[in-house]
Amino acid sequence: MKISHHMRKEDSGLVVTTLEIAEEEQRQGHGVRVCEPSNGVTAMFDTFDGPPDIHCIHSQLSPHTYHDKVPKVMWMHGEPLGSVGNGVSMRAIVDLAPSCEAFICMRKEEQPVWDSIKRTFVVTKGIDLTRFKPLDHAPEKLQGDPAILYYENWRGQRNPLMICVAMEQIHREFPEARLHLYNCPGGKMHDTFLKLIHHNRWYTFIGSLKGKERDVVTLLNRADVVVSGLHPLYARGIEAFGCGKAFIGPGYKEHEYEYQCDLEPISIASAIRKVWLGPFDAGKGREFAKLHFRKWAETHHDVANTIKESVEIYGRYT
Repeated sequence: MKISHHMRKEDSGLVVTTLEIAEEEQRQGHGVRVCEPSNGVTAMFDTFDGPPDIHCIHSQLSPHTYHDKVPKVMWMHGEPLGSVGNGVSMRAIVDLAPSCEAFICMRKEEQPVWDSIKRTFVVTKGIDLTRFKPLDHAPEKLQGDPAILYYENWRGQRNPLMICVAMEQIHREFPEARLHLYNCPGGKMHDTFLKLIHHNRWYTFIGSLKGKERDVVTLLNRADVVVSGLHPLYARGIEAFGCGKAFIGPGYKEHEYEYQCDLEPISIASAIRKVWLGPFDAGKGREFAKLHFRKWAETHHDVANTIKESVEIYGRYT
């Protein structure tokens, strides 16, 4: 199948996911083209000539495709509440919906929202397990036992406040525990957390407050536990599973996962405690934990399954 993706270049999880999808499509033998919607004529890269069999919309759509008779599906990367809250995304989705045959989302909890706008299919929320994996030569571990990592892109309500408060309880029980905060933007957000860390004496357990980290795979391999404050859904934090690391996030309620929590400090702390005293301890150690969470990724979050499922959906309309 010849598949064309329309994606705006930006620094976001949407771009990472879209490129993983395109790369896996190539691995499975499909022709792939990735276009910048503002241009749409000159592809960022392509592996086939002529028109595609299907257009996949990830962020916007090139106007020259509106009437080309090629079927179109839209991938729903953002979560519904945020799509309304940012004042832009939901309106753009509704504007593009008449041009689409269907939507594709990756979390079953959001399907009813998108389905109210356009017929929506759910596929596996997968990650590239050839990239996100335990490293052969383990890098120097982040400070702390456990070393807990927060590495989401911060913005607005998407910040580690609840995680920091939960760490007060974790630190009382595990004095060597440390929380490492990465991808913190500058400006007011950085200043706010500096003030909180100083005033609340969180410096006793905050191991890092840093900006963007480009080598995410190495960073994940340096941690014991990866945490998220996203709710009610989850995002790229599942990359941790691929690297053999535990993932704790209030938005992650998939597949009867043993270490679920709610968006409140006591629940988050309880989940961290449970995972640290579970596969990491009990005489089994870190190697057991690594295998345990890697297996979870292979079973539930393999991008290869995402593509098999999505190509089957494309076939309904081509």
